[in-house]
Amino acid sequence: MGPLRLAVLCGLYFLLPVLCSAGSFFTGVFRSDGDVQYFSLVVSANSTISVVSLGYGGSASPSVPAGGFATSLALYDNFGNQLAHDFVGGTAVGSVCSNGTNQDPTTGFCEDATLSFPALAGSYTLTLSEQGNDGPDPLSSGFPLAPGTINPGGPFLDPGFPGLLQRTGNWALDVTVNGSITEISATPEPATWMLLGIGLCLAGACWRRKLIPAK
Repeated sequence: MGPLRLAVLCGLYFLLPVLCSAGSFFTGVFRSDGDVQYFSLVVSANSTISVVSLGYGGSASPSVPAGGFATSLALYDNFGNQLAHDFVGGTAVGSVCSNGTNQDPTTGFCEDATLSFPALAGSYTLTLSEQGNDGPDPLSSGFPLAPGTINPGGPFLDPGFPGLLQRTGNWALDVTVNGSITEISATPEPATWMLLGIGLCLAGACWRRKLIPAK
């Protein structure tokens, strides 16, 4: 395997969250407390955008195992102004959660975030992050944690058990729109592309240097 190809594969593994999608259902794996997943939504008619995180408490349908980190969601307009957010999740009400998600079988907590927003036709950005690394307002202000940051004792410590219970980096998200939507797509955080580009340039320069005979 050539050095440049190896650099590409290594960069993708260490810098990008693992991501799978099927329609409006997305799953992935964060590697640090500072990871952020961005989603682009293009709505062609007035609609209600509904978003439900499933990774913390799990789900029977679609099938999602419990055990992921406590999630934070934020929705932004085309100018980066925050329109809606959920940084705390729900509360336990008997054997269920107040926001309609599932209690985690280990903790009994309801740390999956949800959003429901009446949106006009237009473009929107949705962000998913870990609680404590909550979406800023405006989006251009930047998230509190830099990409790749690992909190002390972490990553993915449960906010209900500070420093005691570690979760996984797994997340799952269901995005639905009751009107007409043109596109829902998941994109890496901007800093990831910047770091990957720098890495590729450095790898390419080193590879080219090896190919040029020394004088």
